[in-house]
Amino acid sequence: MISIFRKLRKDLIESNKTKRYIKYGIGEILLVVIGILIALQVNNWNENRKSEKRKTALLYALKSEFELNLVQLDSVLLYDKKVIESSYKALKLQPTDPLLQNRDSMRWLIQNTSWIWTFDPQNGALRSGMSSGDINLIENDTLVNMLFSWQDLVADAKENEDRTLMTRLEAKPVIGAYVRNVDYRGTESKILGESKFESDYIGLINDPLFEDYISDRLTRTSEAVKELGMVRKYNLQIIKMVDEELRSGN
Repeated sequence: MISIFRKLRKDLIESNKTKRYIKYGIGEILLVVIGILIALQVNNWNENRKSEKRKTALLYALKSEFELNLVQLDSVLLYDKKVIESSYKALKLQPTDPLLQNRDSMRWLIQNTSWIWTFDPQNGALRSGMSSGDINLIENDTLVNMLFSWQDLVADAKENEDRTLMTRLEAKPVIGAYVRNVDYRGTESKILGESKFESDYIGLINDPLFEDYISDRLTRTSEAVKELGMVRKYNLQIIKMVDEELRSGN
């Protein structure tokens, strides 16, 4: 094809047909431009197809990741609520309460004030999408902004969780002075058996330091639950928008 064009151009020059040569030259340029435009269009189509595949893969990864985070978050909230309920119950105990004479009930009560479950979400897909820049392929700007804000929101909630953890650690000597570790740890693993020493639950609830601990535990865990509730709503909204983005791409 190129050799034909060259021969035609040579013939036009040799025959001194200037006008026809100019027209031929313009036509040749147009053909080259059209060829370039077609090549660019094909290349753009290929790039868009690749970008769409990367975006879809990222959205599915994010959907799976945030659904797993939701399951973990619900487990954390379940145990945090146990802490709140049991702390409130322990705070209201009086020395004459029959519950204090029931070893099994008290060991469960003390253990339930001591749960420490923290929310540690998986962020592998999110970090990968951010580092690769693929997160910017997502068309929903609100979703993109929420994804960028996610880790900051979790970090804020983590501060409250850390405070509840410190409360629990600070209270260990207070509880240990009256309650045998084997007693309430025995609810987790029967292999520990029974302690050969008696726990003094009446002495425990009469200690003002225990009241301080339970009050702090109740307050700080309630604050943590409030923060985690906001994280949960955020998590659900992200899943909803990811689903919408996936449907719009199909």
